[in-house]
Amino acid sequence: MEIYLDNSATTRVIRPVADRVAEMMLTEYGNPSSMHLLGVKAERVLREARETIASTLRVNEKEIFFTSGGTESDNLAILGVAEANKRKGRHIITTTIEHAAILQCMKYLESQDYEVTYLSTDSEGVISLDELKAAMREDNIFASIMAVNNEIGAVEPIEEAGKLIKEINPDTYFHVDAVQAYGKIRLAPKRMKIDLLSVSGHKIHGPKGVGCLYISDKVNIRPQILAAGRRRECVPEQTMCRESQVLR
Repeated sequence: MEIYLDNSATTRVIRPVADRVAEMMLTEYGNPSSMHLLGVKAERVLREARETIASTLRVNEKEIFFTSGGTESDNLAILGVAEANKRKGRHIITTTIEHAAILQCMKYLESQDYEVTYLSTDSEGVISLDELKAAMREDNIFASIMAVNNEIGAVEPIEEAGKLIKEINPDTYFHVDAVQAYGKIRLAPKRMKIDLLSVSGHKIHGPKGVGCLYISDKVNIRPQILAAGRRRECVPEQTMCRESQVLR
């Protein structure tokens, strides 16, 4: 008998999800960008999946972008926002206990002349709102704070942090790595003042290689993966493609 106690690292895919994935691979395998019947069916499934995720976060389905998982979501959020907003400032706030997908991006941005302030934590791994307040500056373009730590399970005061950030500088974007939080604690980006939120499927009994990023329609972000396709709808003022259905 196997006793598995590592769900924070990854979870076993539940049978209904595995069956649905197999069905999509074997039956409804069309490219959602194609105009034929199989493509239309695949696009419908994609749209329904986006609507389902959006409903759990109480956001618009057009603000949900599918990715390959938490790492891609984090990279797109951080690098995309930093590159699109560097004329507004080059100061970023994060914490010392973020996932490597966040911290490696911060190291890269530091090599590109961005300034990063790393918030410390108390003995239980929780950040100080006072330290966050002190770190805020006029040239701060965004802050990235995880909702739940992947090593010790510390729950950060995300809602309080979001409100604090927006009170001091409404133009500062707030990104939350919710990979360990989604499906476990209540998340409402609009109410919690979260502009971008990362999710990974394999942490909640979904397949590996599937994730998403919530991006508020108010966020100015630059795409990190470029492609062409007749169904892509690009929004010039946000330099962000509003669909990601082109398959290669």
